[in-house]
Amino acid sequence: MPIVSIIVPVYNAEGFISRGINSILAQSFKDFELILVDDGSKDGSGAICDEYAARDNRVRVIHQQNAGVSAARNAGLMTAQGEWVTFVDSDDLVTDCFLESLVNAVSLDDQIDLAYCGYGIVESAISLKIYKSATYIGDNQIHDVLSQTNLLYRCSPWAKLFRRSIIVDHSLCFDTNLSISEDRLFMYHYLVHVRGIATTSTIGYLYGSFSPTSLKHKRVPTEMLAYRQQSITGTANDVVQRFKLGKGEAYLIARHLNLILLELIRNVYQEFGLSKKAVIRQEELFDSLFDRKLYQDNLENDNRWRSLLSQNKHMRLMLNRQFGKLNFKWYCDDLNLKVRQLAYNVLKKRWSAPSKNSFDRTVTIINQPLKR
Repeated sequence: MPIVSIIVPVYNAEGFISRGINSILAQSFKDFELILVDDGSKDGSGAICDEYAARDNRVRVIHQQNAGVSAARNAGLMTAQGEWVTFVDSDDLVTDCFLESLVNAVSLDDQIDLAYCGYGIVESAISLKIYKSATYIGDNQIHDVLSQTNLLYRCSPWAKLFRRSIIVDHSLCFDTNLSISEDRLFMYHYLVHVRGIATTSTIGYLYGSFSPTSLKHKRVPTEMLAYRQQSITGTANDVVQRFKLGKGEAYLIARHLNLILLELIRNVYQEFGLSKKAVIRQEELFDSLFDRKLYQDNLENDNRWRSLLSQNKHMRLMLNRQFGKLNFKWYCDDLNLKVRQLAYNVLKKRWSAPSKNSFDRTVTIINQPLKR
């Protein structure tokens, strides 16, 4: 049995799949199996995968009808034999120390069930995410690392090592009803079973998503976005409860839930425009899928959330229309203050000394407590 199973979903990737496979086969850690899942490719990807399997006995190929990335990853999990599992996207690269750094990290303690390595995002510019080398054992330490760091910022299955026995024992898999955020859903489901986490400072993964078939280039149906919202909200709360994340400690979880909710509501605009039907549908989705407690505990008065919203005009419009009913305290206070200042200045010019009594009465009205 190999120590690590590497699962790579492949779909119409003939232009770049060799680059990724070569980077995997060049690993300094050699005890692994590489499972290439050809998800019904219409180009020469399947043949390329077969050529590598013929040359290297660590490479296995699964050919299946096109069913999506989740089904491809699940097919890989069903045949994986390694003690540990990791995932690599077909259009990405790994550095030669990728596996070695992760295996060394999980070897530090028997209770470590999940390991992270650093990664680079290679798009118009290169940005690096570097962790410190550390271990977090037990619920209390996991609580601290989840609440005090940005470990949950990007919940992708790549650049990580998963204990396969947890996946098997709890029948974990990727949701084939989703073609977006299925990775975060899987991560949350896995996290609730984790006893320890390790991070390594090594940059082991290079993410590019240069494939023209990448989902970020495709429009996602509203129904799928609604299903995603419901599914991730439920399992996100499982993580919050499992590690007892209190007020302000689940910021990244709440932030993601609200951002994808805004994406869902925006999608309704794209389908129905500014019609009455769109407004009704938005309100229905918002009322049924908005997690009020997570929002109020983690975002309502957080400057990071305010700053994020202030940078996006469309999000501000959504805020005013959909979130206003939930008492955005900072927004209401700012708006009321601006209105009062304007009214005061107008009144000051309009009423001079002869009208002082009327002016004072008006100022008294303006200075009444803010209405919620």
